[in-house]
Amino acid sequence: MGMLLLYAVIMTSGSIALWTLVRRYFKKRPTSAGRVIWSVLVSGFALISIAAITTNFGTISTPGIDLPLGFAPGSGVPLTTTAIFKMVIVSLAQVLFVFILLSRIQELVLVKRTSSSQHNWYAMLFVFVAASLLSVFRAAGDPQNFVQDIAIVVSIVFMVLNAFRLSWIVSLSFKEKLATIGLCMVLIVLLIGGPGIGNSGSSFLIPDAYSYLEHYFMPLAAFVKQATIFGILYGTTSFLSLLFHLPTTGDFRQREGERATMHSLTHLIGQVFEAERLFESVAAAPVESGSADYAWLALPDLDTGFLQYKVFATSGIVPAKVNDLFDSTQLASDLSRDNLPLIIQKAQADHRLNLKTADGIGSLLAVPLIAREEVLGALFAAKKVSSGFEQDDIETISIFAAQAAVAIDNAHLFEQQVERERLEREMSIAREVQQKLLPQNVPEISGLSMAASSVSAQEVGGDYYDFVRLGEQELGVIIGDVSGKGTSAAFYMAEMQGIFHSVSRIAKSPATFLTHANTALAQTLDKNVFISAIYAILNLETERIVLTRAGHCPAAIVRLNGEARYIRTRGLGLGLDRGSLFQQSLTQESISLDPGDVLVFYTDGVVESRDAEGEEYGYDRLLSILKEYRHEDADGLHSAVLRDLRGFIGSAEYDDDMTLVVVKWHGVPIDTLLTSTQSVKEST
Repeated sequence: MGMLLLYAVIMTSGSIALWTLVRRYFKKRPTSAGRVIWSVLVSGFALISIAAITTNFGTISTPGIDLPLGFAPGSGVPLTTTAIFKMVIVSLAQVLFVFILLSRIQELVLVKRTSSSQHNWYAMLFVFVAASLLSVFRAAGDPQNFVQDIAIVVSIVFMVLNAFRLSWIVSLSFKEKLATIGLCMVLIVLLIGGPGIGNSGSSFLIPDAYSYLEHYFMPLAAFVKQATIFGILYGTTSFLSLLFHLPTTGDFRQREGERATMHSLTHLIGQVFEAERLFESVAAAPVESGSADYAWLALPDLDTGFLQYKVFATSGIVPAKVNDLFDSTQLASDLSRDNLPLIIQKAQADHRLNLKTADGIGSLLAVPLIAREEVLGALFAAKKVSSGFEQDDIETISIFAAQAAVAIDNAHLFEQQVERERLEREMSIAREVQQKLLPQNVPEISGLSMAASSVSAQEVGGDYYDFVRLGEQELGVIIGDVSGKGTSAAFYMAEMQGIFHSVSRIAKSPATFLTHANTALAQTLDKNVFISAIYAILNLETERIVLTRAGHCPAAIVRLNGEARYIRTRGLGLGLDRGSLFQQSLTQESISLDPGDVLVFYTDGVVESRDAEGEEYGYDRLLSILKEYRHEDADGLHSAVLRDLRGFIGSAEYDDDMTLVVVKWHGVPIDTLLTSTQSVKEST
């Protein structure tokens, strides 16, 4: 008994080691169904051939083999070297074959594994081993006892549970299924004719196969029998399932194509922003998924108007043929009424289609592309046969259309974002250029202080102010406001700047300058655009200032004694009249300056700024602040006005372009205009 137990331990340990080696070897091998079964067949034929050849070395004259140590007591032929050689080779060949069989079938059983399928598989292997070990004390040729029969029944239950794990079949193509059916048939024959699974101990390929294995180690014989039965059962269920799945191969391929196409479209939503590539992918989706024979994408042609639809991409059909046979605009118009798919099962009988039998189109499906409750276009799909679109086809293509609508909408948003960023960069450049057109410094003159700032409501604006030296004793000051805001106003502002620097030096008076400026601007100003302006010339020697107002906000003058008023000279805005009326409307006012007098020029962005309740800042409040801070120099007075204005509106941002220029006469004797400069105060 001790020797028997030792032998059992050695054989069991060796079997476990052999199983481990087999699993490691096949773990990295291909797991496709055809390759798995093919590898089993190749290994099986090789091993069974070796076993069959081995049995030809001598013969056994009696049914049993008489072994020493009490393994198989009874009459028989003494154990010879030849018998030992045959027994070992034939037994190992059978064991290795079923190990390879189970190892490879495991990869098929655990395709799309779940916790339950995994537990069932390993439970079956455990039952195989447990049922086999119950035979360790059973002699070769003896029948099974009751406990062993029960163990076999349990083993068969787990065989059946695992025999129907056939998820790998569904993904096979038609050709692959046919090839695998043939391989399964060969495998079944090989398993039946290879290892002997009957009590006779023989198979038609290996004489005395099972008898050798029983005398070699009874538990291994029991394990081989169970594994062989399971292999036959799994091969049979695979064979039958493959036969039943042959007709559904096309439907599965279509679903697989739909999933692949859906994944592609989902990828497009986040990654593809090239319009041409996107349109081609959308048009190809119904054809690639197998839901249609032809497809095309129609979108509004922005060059000809929203209602005119144009074919932007096709699949399986050329655009020229689509344009000849289908009125995409009419079909898209019909779609827009209820935003539901349009199904034409008898395409050749529909009056909207110019189809003939020879055109090869029997049914048509049109699905609107809707994103954010807006119809972006339509996805068309066609089949060669009439009544070709089933409900699942309609649902699939509708899903494609929904995904495509999101992708196209994202592409449009991306293009808009790119365009917005481009415009922002250009506007930033334009803002820098416009800022350079305004004075970068103000002249620093003995007896005179000045401060100025200009803030655009948008990136660029239409406000303008400037200074110019007119000889040794005169200084010209101008402020203007182009009607409107934005880029067009900035363009006219730049033109005004050029006119000012070229005309102001030859004009002897403010009225003369404004008359020449109106004549020059009349050639370029649109009819609905005008420019308001005030131009003043300060004579440093006579201490007088002469100004003319062309429809602009009145300048304010504040005396040191507190007297304050607005200078309301008459005059039309530049561009409102292109004839003599403009010149006739202008009036000039000459004002003598005393030390401490302040002149303030501004645009309507100052007095028309509103607070949260909509109340305007107004002329009275501006004049009041000027009177209150009249003792400050130009910088102090300028800062006081801006501080009060921001406090009033509650924000640092203005609804309109805002420009403020403060000029204060201090009355110090004037010698000359100095060349040194003082930086213009920038409004923050």
